[in-house]
Amino acid sequence: MIEYIKMLILSLVSGVMAPLPVSSSAHFALLSNVMNFSGDERMLGFYSSVFGLTFSVVIFIFLRKIYAKGISAIFTSTKSEKGSQLKPYRSVMKNILLSLLPMILLFIPVSLEEPVLLIDYFDKFLRGNSLFLVAFACIINALILVIAIWYAKNADNRPKRVSGTGTAMRMSFYQLVSYVIPGFSHVSSGCVNMLICDIHPRVIMREIYLYVAPQMFAVNLVRMIRYIVTDIIVDPITLAVAVVAFGIVCAVTVHLSGRFNMKNYLGFFCVYSVILGLGSALTTFIN
Repeated sequence: MIEYIKMLILSLVSGVMAPLPVSSSAHFALLSNVMNFSGDERMLGFYSSVFGLTFSVVIFIFLRKIYAKGISAIFTSTKSEKGSQLKPYRSVMKNILLSLLPMILLFIPVSLEEPVLLIDYFDKFLRGNSLFLVAFACIINALILVIAIWYAKNADNRPKRVSGTGTAMRMSFYQLVSYVIPGFSHVSSGCVNMLICDIHPRVIMREIYLYVAPQMFAVNLVRMIRYIVTDIIVDPITLAVAVVAFGIVCAVTVHLSGRFNMKNYLGFFCVYSVILGLGSALTTFIN
C-alpha cells in the first residue's frame, strides 16, 4: 500500500511539473530518492518514459486541430481551395517534421556487439549520477531563464505569433540537450528559445507544446519499448494509477498554462529551479 501511495505522489508531482518551465525529471529523481522508492533503476526509467509518453498524448489532444490540419495540408494539393486555406499549416507540419531529425542522434548504435544505442548509454550513466547532475542542470536552467528574461525586457522587435523553421530547429537541439541531461527542463529551454526568437508571449506555451510533443512521443515510445523487451515486470494496477493520475493533473496544468502569460512567471520558475537544484545537491551530500 505504501508503494502505491509513493507512486501516486510521484505521478501527481511529475504531472504538474511536466508542462511548466521547471524540470519534471528533477522532481522525479529527487522524490524517488527521498521516498526510497522500492523500484530498481530500470523500473524508474520505465515510468519516466511512460510519463513522457502520457504528456505528449495530452498535448496531442489539446492541439489536435492544429496537428490534424497540418497532416491534412500535407496530403492536399496547394492548387485547390482547401489546400490554399491549409497552406499555413503545411509550413507548421514541415517545421515539426524537420525538428524531429536531431532526435535520430539518440538512436545511433554505439556498440557493434550488443544492441546498445546512444540513449541507452545516457540513461545508464544518468541513472547512476542523477541527483548530482540534476543539481547542476537546475542551476544552469535558472541561469538561462535569467538571460531569456533579460532579453525579453530589452527586445524591441515586433513579436511573432508563429514559429519559423529556424526557431523550430533550435528548439529541437535544445530538446536534445534536455533528453541527455536530467534536470534540464524541456519546457524551460523551449521558453528561452521562443523568447529569444521574439515569439509573442501569449502563444509561447502553445508553440513550445506544438514542437515538444512529437519529439517526446517518439523518444519515449522507443525508450518504453526497449524497457519492455528487456522483460521488465510492471504491476498493471500501479501502472494504471500512475498514468491516470499523471494524465489528469498534466491536462489541468496544460489548460491553466494556456490562460496565463508565462513570461510574467519566469522569474518565479527561475528562483524555484535554484531551490530545486540546491535541494538536490543537499540530498546528494546527505546520502
